[in-house]
Amino acid sequence: MTVPTRSHFLSLWEHPVELAVGDDIGMENGPVHRKRSTQDIEQMAERETAAFLRRASITYLECCVSLMMTHLEPEEVAAILEKEADMLRRLD
Repeated sequence: MTVPTRSHFLSLWEHPVELAVGDDIGMENGPVHRKRSTQDIEQMAERETAAFLRRASITYLECCVSLMMTHLEPEEVAAILEKEADMLRRLD
């Protein structure tokens, strides 16, 4: 395994466009990535949006729990969260 050197990182920094397209620099010098269909791009956008919303929601919940822990006892926080979880299970 080769350990990257400082000059390696500098060379990467000097050529950000080449890295962004997978080091492909055009038809005259090498292969070009195939274009994605609009449907593929829309599906990818939907998946990434759903993943982002999931991560953001979990982070928000963690922040809420942390806030609760600043002024409530851990047992009280747990009891509140358990009640909320039970309520969510009954919604289905």
